[in-house]
Amino acid sequence: MSEKLETAGRWVVGTDGSLRAEKAVMWAAKHASERTTPVPLLIIHAIPESPIPSREAAAVAQSEGRSYAEMVRDKAKRIVGDVAERVRTEYPKLQVETAVVEGHPADILAEAGKDADQIVVGARGSGAPALVKMLGGTSDYVVAQAQGAIAVVPDQAEDHEGAPVVVGLDDSPQGNLAVARAFQAASLRGVPLIAITAWDYGPYDAFNAEQWEYSIDDMTKMMVEAADQLIADKVKEFPDVQVEVRAVRGRPEAALIEASRTAGLVVIGSRGRGGFARLLLGSTSRHVLRESYCPVVITRAVGGWKDQKGRSGAVPVDPFPPAAGFR
Repeated sequence: MSEKLETAGRWVVGTDGSLRAEKAVMWAAKHASERTTPVPLLIIHAIPESPIPSREAAAVAQSEGRSYAEMVRDKAKRIVGDVAERVRTEYPKLQVETAVVEGHPADILAEAGKDADQIVVGARGSGAPALVKMLGGTSDYVVAQAQGAIAVVPDQAEDHEGAPVVVGLDDSPQGNLAVARAFQAASLRGVPLIAITAWDYGPYDAFNAEQWEYSIDDMTKMMVEAADQLIADKVKEFPDVQVEVRAVRGRPEAALIEASRTAGLVVIGSRGRGGFARLLLGSTSRHVLRESYCPVVITRAVGGWKDQKGRSGAVPVDPFPPAAGFR
């Protein structure tokens, strides 16, 4: 039987004992412990519902006088217990919980997103083979399916100490959640926030004569003014956060990836396509998740989360999101 999984209000991270999982666990532990009121960290290990042993494994289990399923569960408990002990040693004030659960790890983590404060996953980064990038994996599935906020720690990601938080701006519900999460992270870390808005008009937009009424300087000014309006409420709410707005001409994913080189965290909203908002990521968010040089938090407007003061960030999904902006 699986342990009962209590995920509400927690940061949830999975481990299989690999170095990639270890990196995600330790990142989660570090930043969960930074909270004014630290959120509990739940470390889970998934095992098959009906594990099928090899002949050698079955023989080992029989020689030890137990079933193969018992051997698998005991090994899983050791793995998650060892990881939890390392976390407790480094972050003694953090509440650490563990669970061994039957099922596929991607399904378990995605399900946890319904009421968890944040899901954390490790991911193959820019050096992954092309086939892996096309087929995806646990991290891709969790980001596509889970509700709330999901933190992705790519292989190449560096946790730059004292570096700013970067947020990609748009006026969607997901974008609003990203702004809220980014300001909260910057305030808790005591670092500046860089808000990036991007516009990319080229020859392929020549049919739209209206936009050519403005110079590049005019467009930049308009984008900055729009960005200021999007973050105005959070600027008032977090007066301790130093904010810089950048209006960049170019593809939004390129601007975010470049900013990630010297950032501690990138926060973006997930924008789905058409009626499949829960199933597909927009091109910008998918690209940033793969190529970012620092960890990425992606927010979804389904489900929700509560900040350190207990305020809910849940908002309804816009079934017809605008085409422009970060998605």
